[in-house]
Amino acid sequence: MALTRFEADAVRNRLADPDAKITSDAENAEKSDGAIWRRWKSKMRMSEEALDCLEKGRGDASSDSVRSQASERSSDVSLTFKDVSFDVNPRGGQTKQILAPISGHFESGNLVAIMGPSGCGKSTLLDILADKKTAGYSGTVHFNGRPRDHLFPRVSAYVPQEEAMPKCLTVMEAMEFNIRLKFERPSQMTRKMQQLWLERRLAVLGLEKVKDHYIGDGHSLRGISGGQKRRLSLAKRLASGARVFFCDEPTSGLSATDAEACVRYMKHMCRYYNILVLVVIHQPRIEVANLFDELLLMTSGPGRAVYNGKMEDVIDYLRNAGFEVPLHANPLDFFMDLVTPERQDARVDTFVLQYRAKAEQEVAARVEAGLQVELVGAFQLLQEVHLYMQTWGSLTPLRDSVYARRFRSQLWVVFKRQLILRSRDKSGFLADLLGGLAKALVVGVVYMRTGELGAAQQTAFFFMLCMTCAIDGLKSMPAIIGERSIVKMEAAEVLYSEWAYIFSFGVLNTLQMLLVHSIFITVLFAMSGLRWQMYADVYLWSTLLAATMNALYLMVAAIAKDATSAIVFSSPFMMLFLLFNGFTATRSSVVPWMRWAIDISPVAYSIQQMVYAAKHTYADDENLVKGYEGVIQMSEYKDQPTRAIAVVAICFGIFKTVQLTAFRRLNKIQR
Repeated sequence: MALTRFEADAVRNRLADPDAKITSDAENAEKSDGAIWRRWKSKMRMSEEALDCLEKGRGDASSDSVRSQASERSSDVSLTFKDVSFDVNPRGGQTKQILAPISGHFESGNLVAIMGPSGCGKSTLLDILADKKTAGYSGTVHFNGRPRDHLFPRVSAYVPQEEAMPKCLTVMEAMEFNIRLKFERPSQMTRKMQQLWLERRLAVLGLEKVKDHYIGDGHSLRGISGGQKRRLSLAKRLASGARVFFCDEPTSGLSATDAEACVRYMKHMCRYYNILVLVVIHQPRIEVANLFDELLLMTSGPGRAVYNGKMEDVIDYLRNAGFEVPLHANPLDFFMDLVTPERQDARVDTFVLQYRAKAEQEVAARVEAGLQVELVGAFQLLQEVHLYMQTWGSLTPLRDSVYARRFRSQLWVVFKRQLILRSRDKSGFLADLLGGLAKALVVGVVYMRTGELGAAQQTAFFFMLCMTCAIDGLKSMPAIIGERSIVKMEAAEVLYSEWAYIFSFGVLNTLQMLLVHSIFITVLFAMSGLRWQMYADVYLWSTLLAATMNALYLMVAAIAKDATSAIVFSSPFMMLFLLFNGFTATRSSVVPWMRWAIDISPVAYSIQQMVYAAKHTYADDENLVKGYEGVIQMSEYKDQPTRAIAVVAICFGIFKTVQLTAFRRLNKIQR
């Protein structure tokens, strides 16, 4: 949430004198919900002229029609970096410099373009500035004249080139999800008031007309366009209170019109909320280039700066270097051609030397000046917002943590979203239910009226039932791996801890698994003709087996990089547990050094205990009892319910532990 300069000054006075009283409209207004709502609506309202300007891109975003509406324009922020460089050291090879030392200083209210030929280190520099680089680098980066601290992720935002989003959420729901994890709603602020606050941000980015549309995925569910998705990425982070945006090629893959609209809305965002936006972008057309305030142009081999200044000064800079921009040519295209080493007419050395001789000293002076001015730190910026929000009701104390909300709140918000997504994915849910029913009917037809047959046929039924339960969880792996990319991205933005997702997903996945499993077992058991007295035993052991094997597949999904490797990686485990099942492969039939596989197989123990349950159920049938005694002797079964539960529980615990550890530590976003 951004503040007006007046509000920010009032809050800073409050911080300086905690006993002072903030005079605001809230203290003079009536305490009724109606009065609060009317005051809030008046603050949120934008004029038709301003909305029209934002929607159609008419005029500059700094015009009075828009600036006069900037009732939430916040205090200044700055980003300063000095001698930032990056090297890679391949195994057994020489160190290669990707990014030579580079410096710069940018302030809020500006839209900054970072440009250069492929391989010059644009994205590398952006990752370093955003504190997203996972590898080591050299140099220093300061926010508001201070070294970045653990709260920097809460006041900054990284917008990737392609962001995976849940397809079944609406635009407004995606916004609400972010804000609930970044801000606590004051006691007197209703959900309707919060939505109006979000609608204003959507209006700034031209999304107010699609606020109730699904995001979609372009395949199974039609939703908003690609350009609107890019702007939604910006809007979500704007609603999260970010003061510095780092955008990695947000216009890639968009049409020229959508690309211009995306940059134009970013320009509005900078002016309207007084934020700083750094954008890595390829050669934009001249209409787009003119929207940027500043330009950092780089060349490759290694990445070095050849220009760092105002966008409007590019032509004069080229002229001073002895290069006249051709008539009707795009100055940036002309400049890029001159600093791309692969071109025959390139003049890379000329511009590198000119930058070092003249511009580098000016940049160094700006950097030193920026380091001397210490603006408010990240915690103070968050505190300003927190104190202002208190004028709308009581709040819990501000957290000095990388996460804005407590784990309990994170868990609840993530759980609610998971519940919404599952309830809307009707095709997937129905497919799961109908799949369970279909399997029950197919197996049931084969083993219909098994209860009237002998012990061998009934044992074969238990075997097939357990086999079906053991492989059922395979179907969930691709969907889990696909959803993982969304979670990793959101966790990297410190919206919530990965534990919140793990617990939420675990609960809902277990409930859905139990529902489908119950339908499968009940229908199949009814068709089998077995006595209902043993239904509880069959349900118990089949459920324990299904849960354990499901935990195995979740573990594999957490480890594997993609769905294909997950299937390959799960095969050895499946073969181990399914082949050594104690029925088709007994302890006496396998080689002695592989008997341990039967002793740890959940499938073997499940079949074994079902056989003993059937023997006890049919104790009044002498022929069946003798038949089961023969099966027990042949398969070398033992009535060990305690041992069976212990083995299944240990397997389940191991699979779950590895799953949780792997999900958090593996397959991280590497930058």
